[in-house]
Amino acid sequence: MKKRSTPWGWIALSVAILGLVGMLGLGFISLVSSGGDALGPRIALVELSGEINDQGERSGLSRTRGARDFIEDIDDARKDKSVKAVVIRINSPGGSAAASQEMYHAVRRLGKPVVCSMGDVAASGGYYVAAACDTIYANGSTLTGSIGVISQFLNYSALFKKVGLDQATIKSGKFKDAGNPARALTAEEKQLFQAMIMNVYKQFVDDIAAGRKGKITRAEVVRLANGSVYTGLQAKNNKLIDKIGGLQEAIEDAAKRGGISGEPKIKESGGGGLLGSILSSKAQGGVSGAISDAGSLAGDAAARAFVASLKNQAQAESGSALPRTQAQNVVPQAR
Repeated sequence: MKKRSTPWGWIALSVAILGLVGMLGLGFISLVSSGGDALGPRIALVELSGEINDQGERSGLSRTRGARDFIEDIDDARKDKSVKAVVIRINSPGGSAAASQEMYHAVRRLGKPVVCSMGDVAASGGYYVAAACDTIYANGSTLTGSIGVISQFLNYSALFKKVGLDQATIKSGKFKDAGNPARALTAEEKQLFQAMIMNVYKQFVDDIAAGRKGKITRAEVVRLANGSVYTGLQAKNNKLIDKIGGLQEAIEDAAKRGGISGEPKIKESGGGGLLGSILSSKAQGGVSGAISDAGSLAGDAAARAFVASLKNQAQAESGSALPRTQAQNVVPQAR
């Protein structure tokens, strides 16, 4: 009987092909993540949507982006040599004052032409970020403005009394439980929070005046910064924005500012969920980070929600009330 020989040649060829495919794949990932000049000059399109907070939120395979994601995208565009200009698309009513301020400063240090395109709403914290851009585009019916800061405190004392609940508080200082929902604010606490709100408000106004320097004076910003919401047309008349136009006009403007001729290539940043996490694996330390992040997305939604509820309860009980720069829900529906 003839002994069958091992097909070492075919095995070697298969291994070589797999190795070549792997190298090509890793090379593509490296090229995309590094944004090398081989890709040609591009416009980075960075999205800011939804309520502004620091880390975003996760639920199952879905994920909303937070300020950290936005800042990472801006920093990536700053380092990417192929990116010649940036367009920031904003569709947000605002949110955390600190997160809005941090994103504003990230845009200010970008060092490249940056154009804002407002969607349905870019108000309060959303406008805060927009004010850092070189030029702001908005549609005529966009809602923007709402420049101001707010903190709200609930008082459950009447309800507690009705159902027979009481709360005993042991504290190290008279303001440690300021904002406790089991009782009304004292006069001193109201003064304390009002001073805090006005301090954050002053920073908000100062940053807008700095970002829009040469286009609007600080006195004009103060006159408009009473919480009012403006349409895109009203905002242009009040010098809060520069031009009426949509995303395409903003991209074309950014291309000119970046010295790009012809149809500009777009590098989109953003996205959420499992696929978005994998595609943005650079943020998590490469492919291994993406795999880890995907597992986290799939498995820890309930735990995160539980921890978030505990944090909210702890904040309420300790009198913590983070200032917010958020507009009311007044987006018109075209039906």
